[in-house]
Amino acid sequence: MQSPRPYVLTIAGFDPSAGAGVLADCKTFEQLEVYGFGVCTALTVQTDDKFIKLHWLSAEQIIEQLQPLIGKFDIVACKIGIIHSPETLIEVIRFLKAHNPAIQIIWDPVLKASAGYDFHSPDTFHSLEAILAAVTLVTPNYNELLQLQSIANESLVKDDRALFCAVLLKGGHRADSLGTDTLYEPAGSTVISAGVAHAFPKHGSGCVLAAAITAHLAKGESLREACRLAKNYVETFLNSNQSLLGYHTVC
Repeated sequence: MQSPRPYVLTIAGFDPSAGAGVLADCKTFEQLEVYGFGVCTALTVQTDDKFIKLHWLSAEQIIEQLQPLIGKFDIVACKIGIIHSPETLIEVIRFLKAHNPAIQIIWDPVLKASAGYDFHSPDTFHSLEAILAAVTLVTPNYNELLQLQSIANESLVKDDRALFCAVLLKGGHRADSLGTDTLYEPAGSTVISAGVAHAFPKHGSGCVLAAAITAHLAKGESLREACRLAKNYVETFLNSNQSLLGYHTVC
């Protein structure tokens, strides 16, 4: 008989196009052979290329969804995407940690939709230290890293080392090294080069990357290897077709 799959969780927005958020994360989890649960943080009105509006859920509503899952299943890793505020985020993290102090939490700080919609005003995430101290990894793109560092009023990385928690700087928006990711850990940094010469843009690619890292961590991979394997998965996803909606297949 096949061994049970690890249990993982995504806490993210509901995207009706299924390109991003909870639906995209659960597709990723299934392909990478972990069992994924999905908890909604926001209901969005969007397509793959147009973001219209969203309706936020409160910390109480999010935790209400989490309660029966956390109470029954041994969830070992969790990805968190869009969420209303730092207060909501830290309340959810504390709930998770209270039930499983060892749970690995990947925070994908989605601050702006690829279609151009700003999820938060510039001062929304006014305090980051408590959040960064409680998560395993944060996965910003270059623009998000600059914004987070501006909010924190100090660097998240310095001299190629992570100062709070591990940081995966995604390469999709980097002018200097397009497609090259850099993982910053307290002991130093690791460059994860692109494995393909060209990739087609996809709606939700950041969500898919964070979900893939979550899945690989749940399966026992090191953070460095989880990030490398997740990049391979995302590159296959990006080049699965030329549209903005990718197909999920195992590398």
